[in-house]
Amino acid sequence: MFRRKKQHSQQASAVHDVASPSANLLEGEQLVYDPKKARRKKHKKLKIALSLFAVVLIIGGFFVAKAMFSLNRVIQRNTGESAIGLKQANLKVDQLKGEGDGRINLLLLGVGDPDHAGANLSDTIMVMSLDPRNNEVAMLGLPRDLYVKIPGFGYDKINAAHSYGDMEKKDGGPELAKKVVSEVLDIPIHYYAKVNFSGFKRAIDSVNGVTVDVQTALYDSDYPCDYNEGLSCGFRIQAGEQKMNGATALKYVRCRKGNCGNDFGRAQRQQEVLTALRDKALQLNTLTNPAAISSLIDTIGDNVRTDLALWEIKRLAEIAKNVDEKKVVNKVLDDSGPAPLVRTQSINGASVVVPTAGIGEYDDIQALAHSIFADSYIREEAAKVAIENASTTRGLADKLAALLKSYNYTVIEAVTAKTSQSQTKIIDYTRGKKPYTVKYLENRFGVSSQAADPGEGKGADVKVIVGTDYAVR
Repeated sequence: MFRRKKQHSQQASAVHDVASPSANLLEGEQLVYDPKKARRKKHKKLKIALSLFAVVLIIGGFFVAKAMFSLNRVIQRNTGESAIGLKQANLKVDQLKGEGDGRINLLLLGVGDPDHAGANLSDTIMVMSLDPRNNEVAMLGLPRDLYVKIPGFGYDKINAAHSYGDMEKKDGGPELAKKVVSEVLDIPIHYYAKVNFSGFKRAIDSVNGVTVDVQTALYDSDYPCDYNEGLSCGFRIQAGEQKMNGATALKYVRCRKGNCGNDFGRAQRQQEVLTALRDKALQLNTLTNPAAISSLIDTIGDNVRTDLALWEIKRLAEIAKNVDEKKVVNKVLDDSGPAPLVRTQSINGASVVVPTAGIGEYDDIQALAHSIFADSYIREEAAKVAIENASTTRGLADKLAALLKSYNYTVIEAVTAKTSQSQTKIIDYTRGKKPYTVKYLENRFGVSSQAADPGEGKGADVKVIVGTDYAVR
């Protein structure tokens, strides 16, 4: 670097250029380049730069390590089937095994905190189904007191399935819950997501609360106190648009006495809050905020479990972002309407919810599930299907017609043949123009279709002639 040197032979000029290194020299001094000092200064700058870079790496590494640690706790291995509709929106006909394969079905479970009484009981049970091809989503809430058969444990309330599963093996609750819900609704459950009370509250607070349009003022005098479930502190909320933080939102979705509408009302409010949470999350951009990221990671790591892989979570987020609000369907399995599908009764002194058709009779419930989790390929092809019962089973044509209609097939005729035949046949009068419908019917009845002249269909695109072989299957 430059250092000062005394001049003895002549005096320096009293006027200096302020931009010059010699601007502050005293009279009789001159600049002399000092290479050792220059190297020391250069090394000092390099050390500072490396230190700053190390700090950045440490901070970044902290968030990465923290995220990976949390993700390892959050993401569980999926022992069931994955949704092929998650991989791509438009699927080839040979990729689909059955009606609804193009949808993504996610079971949402809400449980208590570890110190909460009955923490392993899943008091929130909801199926969310997404159609990535048409950017549609449908939700169906199930009452926690629905009386169902749980494999290996007999009949009990459906919210006990999660608890029984955890008793059998560690983290086995969601798998057993998926199995039970799948059997009740007759749809595949591909994934689950489980959240406890703390996770729910912190998720709401992470977006600075949600706004919900409360339809009716609610009051539950028996609502438990926050820090003592044995005492009642009550809960009240006015009608109209209400801004809710996490604690208030949890009370809103949990209250079930007073005029809160028991379990059926709870299921409806849970959907309202989830929809509001999705809308609020889409409005905010928290990914560039390190503090928000850290808070979200903590929330996920401590209070949420899922068997969705990381890439599947990202894909679901992309789908959810593109969902058309006009194509969101919210349904609750309840006792309302002129023809309710369930009713409340007492069994062994306990209040339970049973199918109106009878305990274990889920046909009507499954028809509802099929109708709201509609297969877009069947709906868009709208093939006209005729059913002819050539078996020896009376009433089979009408039964199959009702079943196919529940899956959104367009059934135009259901008749009984004059004579029986041994083999089931599927006749395709479109000559391949309705490929998805034909493929689904082939899978369902276990036979290959036969092409026929369109003029022979008499208004039908596809005819299913049911033989005696179907009756014995």
